Amino acid sequence: MKIRKLYGKIILRGKLKAITGLKIGAGRNVAEIGGVDSPVIRDPVTQYPYIPGSSLKGRLRSLFEIYIATLKDDPNFFNKDIGTKDNPVRIHVCEDYEKAVVCPVCRLFGASGDKSNFPSRLIIRDLHLTEEWRKKPLEELTEVKPEISIDRITSKTNLRHFERVVAGAEFEFEIIYNVERLDQWQEDIKNLFTAMSLLEDSYLGGSGSRGYGKVQFAFESIELRPLKYYQTGDEETVFLVKDVKEKSTKTLLKEFDTLFSDIKRYLEEEVKSPKEAVTGGV
Repeated sequence: MKIRKLYGKIILRGKLKAITGLKIGAGRNVAEIGGVDSPVIRDPVTQYPYIPGSSLKGRLRSLFEIYIATLKDDPNFFNKDIGTKDNPVRIHVCEDYEKAVVCPVCRLFGASGDKSNFPSRLIIRDLHLTEEWRKKPLEELTEVKPEISIDRITSKTNLRHFERVVAGAEFEFEIIYNVERLDQWQEDIKNLFTAMSLLEDSYLGGSGSRGYGKVQFAFESIELRPLKYYQTGDEETVFLVKDVKEKSTKTLLKEFDTLFSDIKRYLEEEVKSPKEAVTGGV
């Protein structure tokens, strides 16, 4: 039995902009004749394209794993194979709770080990189009891009059609971080910003090496909802981080100590006793 605590939740909101075409496919076993080989994933009700929170979270984790592996310079860091015999894919997963709670990757994104699990401190919602982009006709939200692959041995060509979200489209993101340790939350949030910054210079979705999936984050608001908020519903108990609108992840990293000073002061001065945290067993 592992005891976890909760001191509050940090809510991050903003926009993710597709700088180049974005392909997050819904998958299709058999393509229709003359149809699209790889359609984008869509909301089944509205038919608007969206970005699953799992896709964003998985990409952030994979980039952050490489970053931490580089810092640690540990040849055994990628310790779990989730691939096949012919195509091994190695990832990092802490085997037990004691290792996960001090691991910058697993305590943030979660771990499912052989001996115990460590639930993620992050919740990443599905990203839906902004109100402005939901006003556009469906046919203006995506494009079908033809691509030709060439067999280097036979020179045979294969024409395929990929659907992707058009460049410029904007999606709303909401990321929730559970403050479970007073000595770790600052490092965790900085690590989250680092992962988001790494993603901006990488790609989201498929075909990134061919120019797809360049994205950019712009923050709208960051707030701490302490336990008092959940006990009373009083909005005045919420701590807002000032001057974050339209800021990038890189700017937030540079100005972190100043921007998060009020949250730090509250968590250091007002949460003085373990009784002030909600506890639960894992």
